[in-house]
Amino acid sequence: MQDFSAALLSDGPVQRLLDIAVAAQESEGELSLDDEIRRYIRLISCDWVANWNCSVYFSSGVLDAVSDYLERLGMLDSYPSEFRRKVERAAGDMDPAEYLGTLAELVRMADRRGVPEYDELAMGSREFLQTFPHLFGFGACLADEGDRGFVEVIRSAVTDEHPYCTERAVSYTTEAQRALVVFPGPDGLKKHLPWATRERLHEIIDTVNEHMRREHA
Repeated sequence: MQDFSAALLSDGPVQRLLDIAVAAQESEGELSLDDEIRRYIRLISCDWVANWNCSVYFSSGVLDAVSDYLERLGMLDSYPSEFRRKVERAAGDMDPAEYLGTLAELVRMADRRGVPEYDELAMGSREFLQTFPHLFGFGACLADEGDRGFVEVIRSAVTDEHPYCTERAVSYTTEAQRALVVFPGPDGLKKHLPWATRERLHEIIDTVNEHMRREHA
């Protein structure tokens, strides 16, 4: 029978935090582990579903539980292979159980500092993909239909799903509105998405709102 802890290690907060730790460890100083953890905390804290389902406090507790269990077991051999590889890459020369306990404490320390504002800590690429997944995906629509006008592509992306367009329509407008607040100025999301200027974010909102008034009033 598979060990009960395998489910905790195959997906969820341990995997997410290990991905962050590995990226920081292998970035040769380009990424700060502390900053990346704080971005993780902001991502979870700003999404009420994520915070309700798997709070940062819970995430650090899972790391502690895995650390304690690993310390008692004394080896990584019986753990899922992907988990083993990530722990070894993140821990380096540290004992794996000690490293996971240290990572848990770093998460708690960062959480006690509170959620950083974007002008204090800029949004990172990993955080961006989780915050604006639909706008990121919309770039593929533009690439596939680059010979059509921008508004026409938006309209098509929504109406092609009608009458089951609610999720896509709401996601486009929600992310566009959030981007206008988080990224003020004429460039909008251009740093992350070359096409996503402030003007085009407004066009997304206006086009989707027009569809909602016409088809869903």
